[in-house]
Amino acid sequence: MSANLNEVMLHVDETLDDTALLRLEDEVRREPGVVSVGHRADNAHMIMVVYDSDATRASGLLHNFQERGLHAQVIGL
Repeated sequence: MSANLNEVMLHVDETLDDTALLRLEDEVRREPGVVSVGHRADNAHMIMVVYDSDATRASGLLHNFQERGLHAQVIGL
């Protein structure tokens, strides 16, 4: 694995229940280049993704959220 790890915070507009949120995290975790995915229980709209920038980009991660029918924005980091 590359040492080019980055973090990105994504804001999801939709309110997801716990089951849907955990399913989303599991799906994102399986995407190429993704190292970890998580959220804080008190702010489930904000999802942190750590990824290998040699394998994927923040814009690609955002696009994958949108392909799932979610309205999301990259917040930063």
